[in-house]
Amino acid sequence: RSNNIPRSQWQLIATACISVAAKYEEAEEHCPPIPDLLLLTKLNQAGHTSLSFRDGESEVLRYLGWRLRAIPPLHIIGYFLAKGATFQSDSWQGRALIEKIPKYVKKYAEFFCNLTLQEYAFQQYLPSQLAAAILLASRVALQLQPRWRPELTRLTGYEESEIKVVFNHVWSYYEEQFPGHGQRSISPQSIAEGFPY
Repeated sequence: RSNNIPRSQWQLIATACISVAAKYEEAEEHCPPIPDLLLLTKLNQAGHTSLSFRDGESEVLRYLGWRLRAIPPLHIIGYFLAKGATFQSDSWQGRALIEKIPKYVKKYAEFFCNLTLQEYAFQQYLPSQLAAAILLASRVALQLQPRWRPELTRLTGYEESEIKVVFNHVWSYYEEQFPGHGQRSISPQSIAEGFPY
């Protein structure tokens, strides 16, 4: 079937998308029944029935190729951090690491994930590439040395040179949103206070 959906069907398809997402993410008892959705959205007034709504859901699933799971960079970052993204031989601002650094890396990584989630342009990158660039940005923001290590290449599957473009995009967007923060050392707390989650 064509990807050109007639305007008269947009509300049906949009509601079907929400319904499919709810059914995928929620327990069945928390999903509204189709007749309730038809009343709530007034699709019943447009002549849609439970059967036509199910057809809309089926159309959405076929269009997605039944692939309902997307893995966002935040989940990949969680994996990277669980495996270890700081190392004993790393240095922080020219000194040995302190105990809180892994927590700071996590805070920065979550911050950068949330930041990039707000800008559609980051959708062009593979989630694994964006996650690796976010890990690099977190280490750069904390002034960890070296910026990238062979262990991180093994963990992420990317050399620093392979994520340079993505990192530059993340970093420039960060500097655009928080002017001056990229040039100086800042604490994760100041990031969290300056950014509404």
